[in-house]
Order: sequence, then structure tokens, then C-alpha cells
Amino acid sequence: MVNKGWGSLWSPAPFLLEFMPPEPTSSTPKPDHQIPAPASSSGVLCLKPAPWPGKPLPQIDPGDVLLADQTLAAPCEIVSGLLHAGTKAVLASCSKAGKTWLLLDLAISITTGTPFLKWATTAGRVLFINFEIHRAFIQQRLRTLTTGKGLVDLSHLSVWTLRGQAADFDTLLDEITARIQNERYSLIILDPLYKLMIGRSENTADGVNSLCQSIERLVAETGAAVMYAHHYTKGNASKKKAMDRMSGSGVFARDADTIITLTEHQEEGCYAVETALRNLPPQPSFVVQWTYPVMVERPDLDPADLKGVSGDHAQNDDLEFVLGLLDDGPLTTADWQKAAEVEGYSRATFFRKKQGLETGNRAAFDPETRTWTRATSGGLTSLTV
Repeated sequence: MVNKGWGSLWSPAPFLLEFMPPEPTSSTPKPDHQIPAPASSSGVLCLKPAPWPGKPLPQIDPGDVLLADQTLAAPCEIVSGLLHAGTKAVLASCSKAGKTWLLLDLAISITTGTPFLKWATTAGRVLFINFEIHRAFIQQRLRTLTTGKGLVDLSHLSVWTLRGQAADFDTLLDEITARIQNERYSLIILDPLYKLMIGRSENTADGVNSLCQSIERLVAETGAAVMYAHHYTKGNASKKKAMDRMSGSGVFARDADTIITLTEHQEEGCYAVETALRNLPPQPSFVVQWTYPVMVERPDLDPADLKGVSGDHAQNDDLEFVLGLLDDGPLTTADWQKAAEVEGYSRATFFRKKQGLETGNRAAFDPETRTWTRATSGGLTSLTV
């Protein structure tokens, strides 16, 4: 039997079938040389992960040799204290929070060696792959940003607009690497990520892991850092830890080396910036305000004061989100719970929310179909199942 959980950790690398013969017994003769084992019902067929085509596995390092190796050095920090070359990063926020503007600001900052928000940068070349914005609007945004920042030279920035060019990322990856094989980019930006999910589901570990492995290939083959934009789940993001606010599988959060999140602040037009860093010391959270066309720091505001973080309003908003999962159609209790789990709610939390909706007569159960819907006046009676 194949362990599906184990296999998903290695997706999408190809798998080799390796025959594992049964252990020899005292009566089994031991051959002097290795003989390929024939098919046998007593053996076990195991999935064996294979490396990328043409890429051999690295050597095993003895600990003392690794510790004494003076040739090893961490890749340079292209954003000081935040992002190394050759690593993966994600910028996540709620919809329409200005992710593309912020990523363009980051691209301009690196290509000109100027600060990004509160961080210094190391000058380098940037490739911005745009899947969402019309080319003319990207031009307008770049002109607005460079004018506002007093910059004129964008010769180290490359923009590739692929809006409307439907392709799965594995196919696109070959084209990207072919086009930039003689270039040396410090950073490649993919904006936004959901445009690369063709044929994959962001709610399944297998689908997300497959995409993350493709991004890993892009990093390995170019040496650049790769950053992508991702969106939050619906509902009150402030109720979750920063790295759990992203929509879809938790693989997104586990895979990235650098996570930057923007969460709505109680102050209108402001966002709390939080980071989760694998290879660098923790960074203190801070608040920025959208001041067209850039985000500017607001040191007078507390990043803990998130929108909807306390009071009855936050609780009602959270209940409304769980209830809203029923708006696309009736769900059984099991399917409703699974939909909530995808959005980051544990099983125990879901059933607490469900009980609150029942108590408030906001969710109705149909005993004939054994499904739940949003309760309406004169509708079905809420029953516990």
C-alpha cells in the first residue's frame, strides 16, 4: 500500500518504482553478487522519488567536514534582514490591498539600490512577470512610481507581461529559463500566484507542493530569489496567526523562506506588516499607510491594533464568514466542516462556530437532505445533528 501522505511530500518529482525483495531467512542462500529480484507477491513495491532530470543528488556531508568547510557562505541579502538571493518569498494580503504596487516598488528599489519600506537593498537586476495587469497600466504604474520616488533609470528592471497567456507553470517554466539563461537576475517576481494554478487546486497539499517544487526549480536554475503575491482567505484575518492567513493549503506557509503579510489596521487605509523568516532573525511588526502610489511607515500606530481584532463585532464577523460558506449551496455537516478547514478553521473551532450559528438561528438544517443552509424567515428549523 502506498503511503499517500509520504508521497505528497515529494510531488511533483517523478517517481521510480523500486522492487524491495523480502528479507532473507536463515534458509535463504546469500548470493555472492547482486541479482535483480524477480516480481514476487511477497515483495513490496515502493515509490522512490527521482531527482529532476539531469540533476544528480548532492553528496552526503560528514558533520565535522561540513563544520570545517571555509568555502561556504550564505547568499547575499538583496533586502537587508528580509530576503536572501536564491530563496523563496511570498507577499500576502487581503484583496485590493495594493500588492502589485508594493511589488513594483520593491522591484524599483532593488534595481536602483534604494530602500524598500524600512529596509536597505542591494542593487541588482529584477524580472517582474506580470500575469494580471494590462501592459499599458503597468507602464503607467512604473511612471507614477519613478516620478514619485525621483528616479529615472530602470535599465536593470525587466517586465514580462503575460496577461491572457494561459499556460500551466511547468510549461511556462521551461520558457522562462530558456529566455533568461544568459541573464543574471537577483529577483524574479511572479504576480499573482493564482494565475499559475492552472490544473492545480490551491486547497490541496499535492497541488500546492507541485507548484512550489516548480518554483524551487526556477530558483535552482537561475540563482535568483523568487517572490510571488498571494491572497488571504475570506473573513476576519486578524483571528489567525500571520502565516496562517493565506488562502489554501498550509504548504504555502511551510515552503517559503520569507513571508510578508499585510493585514488591515483599525486605522483606515493602514496595514500591519508582519514577517516570518526562516534564515534571518525576527523582525518587529510595524504599520504602513497607503499614500498613493507608495506605502509609507506609520510609527505612531500599534501593529497589534488590527481591524476586527476585538469585541462583539469581530465575533459576529467570524460567525458570518463560517455561515457564508453555505452561500454557494447546501452542505452536509462534514462538507461544511471541510470547507471551513480549508479556510484555516480547526475542527473544534468550526463546531464552536456552528453551535453559535444554531443558537442564533442563523443556520438551518434540512432533515430530509441532511444539509445546512443559511436560515431565512419562514425557512427551515435549525436542528442539531
